[in-house]
Amino acid sequence: MNSIWKYWQRLNIKSTELIGVAVGAFIYSMTYNYLLLPSHLGEGGAMGITALLYYAFGVPSYLSNLLINAVLIVVGYKLFEKKTTYLTIWAIAWMTVFLKIPVFYTYHTHELIVPTLLAGALTGISIGLIFRYNGTIAGDTIIGKILNYFFGISIGTGSLVFDLFIVIPFTMIIGFTNTVLTVIYLYVYSVFTNQFLANIGAKKAVLVVSPKYRQIAVTISKELNQEMTIFNGTGYYSDADQHMLYMIASPRRVTRLVPIIEREDKNALIVVENIRSARGLDMRRIL
Repeated sequence: MNSIWKYWQRLNIKSTELIGVAVGAFIYSMTYNYLLLPSHLGEGGAMGITALLYYAFGVPSYLSNLLINAVLIVVGYKLFEKKTTYLTIWAIAWMTVFLKIPVFYTYHTHELIVPTLLAGALTGISIGLIFRYNGTIAGDTIIGKILNYFFGISIGTGSLVFDLFIVIPFTMIIGFTNTVLTVIYLYVYSVFTNQFLANIGAKKAVLVVSPKYRQIAVTISKELNQEMTIFNGTGYYSDADQHMLYMIASPRRVTRLVPIIEREDKNALIVVENIRSARGLDMRRIL
């Protein structure tokens, strides 16, 4: 057991990542068992095939999901770094356990749009949580990451495109209406995944141009302990020297940065941009 734990430590897998992925797998599995199946809705990716097998032949979801993803993980093992692959195995293992838990309450409603939207939101949050902690649930998420890596397509959108191909056969099993609701569910799930990833753990770049840059920098450093860089520039028309502050911060910290800057110089130019990735240095200390 100690040797296994040491191996995981060499992969730099943190306990927060293990917990985060497990929580995401729990939310996803409960959404599938308590909202999707009782409402007779479909899914995409590997879980879509799992749902098809369940509706058509009564194959237990936990079993088919495990077997299908075992094959996909073999492919993913060659495509992704070991850390992501092992966290994916961790996610699938927990999903197998959670999917096997008996359903204690069956949710029924004639307004199927309600479970559709709710399931989409919860699935998006659960997948976003798993991605946030460097895991996947294989299936469409592997395809989503491939499309994101090679073409820059957002993970949620890439997964949605792949899911739509899986959804087509559902028309013959769950009917046209429920298939349309499934497409709506997948769209909501895609939106929530993208939004979750954009806001949880997101980073923003803040650029400040002001003649009082030094005073602003001192105040920000004193009050927030925020790291920053000073750039020298030249105005094109005025040909005058300009000093700029550049910093990377979390969205929450930006809400504190802007009032400080405006307090020191109400005429300061403040530019806040979303950034997709920030690597290097000590990002935890900076953020």
